Amino acid sequence: MSTVDPDLAEHVAARDAWARSARGPLALVNAQHVDRPQPVWPVAGQWAPVPGGLTVTAAAADGVVVDGVPVDGTVLVAGDTAVVPSTVAFADGLAGTVHGSTLRVWDPASDAVSRFARIARFAPRPGGWVTAGRYEPWSGQEAPGHLTDAAGDPLPVAGTIETTVDDVPVRLTAVRSAPYHGRPRLQLIVQDTTSALPESDPGSSYSMGRFLYLPEPDGAAEVALDWDRLVLPPCAFSYQYACPVPPEENRLPVALTAGERHPVDEQGAVLH
Repeated sequence: MSTVDPDLAEHVAARDAWARSARGPLALVNAQHVDRPQPVWPVAGQWAPVPGGLTVTAAAADGVVVDGVPVDGTVLVAGDTAVVPSTVAFADGLAGTVHGSTLRVWDPASDAVSRFARIARFAPRPGGWVTAGRYEPWSGQEAPGHLTDAAGDPLPVAGTIETTVDDVPVRLTAVRSAPYHGRPRLQLIVQDTTSALPESDPGSSYSMGRFLYLPEPDGAAEVALDWDRLVLPPCAFSYQYACPVPPEENRLPVALTAGERHPVDEQGAVLH
């Protein structure tokens, strides 16, 4: 098995671009659950829950635009499960999206976006750091249901992956992630001994853990785990996100000195 990743530099650049993008995690300045009519900081309008999304009530002078049409009255804002989710624009370049009954407000000129320089990473090992694993899907009768993220949303369990990391055999629980470029993929939510180190320590990584994605096989199969592709969860960039908690079996007793560590500014200070 080759341990050389010719696409790593492209992967790193794409991740940095995603972090600072207009809908990247650094731009999320509020994620407010709307369970009754209420204002939402820092945008205009009165927001209320309805089946399929939210409504916004605003005057034309408020500058709220839903699906390209200025709001003057009360308008439905379709959520992200709709066939065509709504887009919302506000004054000063802010934007909004609806996730369930939560209004997410994005500011592409947020303080975090302005301060961000890069995602600090561990130096890659010579030749890469790839381990061979064996994926075993859960059968319908064995499946433990699902894990939950910190917000209580379900993370459906797909199966297990057995591998050896620095001579330590592990059996990891894999959840089913959203498709990527039309392909199903698995997600490992892991912590390791670097997760507990102080943020100022060059050997540390984000305390709540990191993610590793890989293509989901059709059934039981050999898989490759490229630890240089460990990425930070969105909650590493903004307090507006909830972090999933790694299951006990995914808390590794080894130091995964690979992949992403923290988002940092030009001086190397951790942003969050």
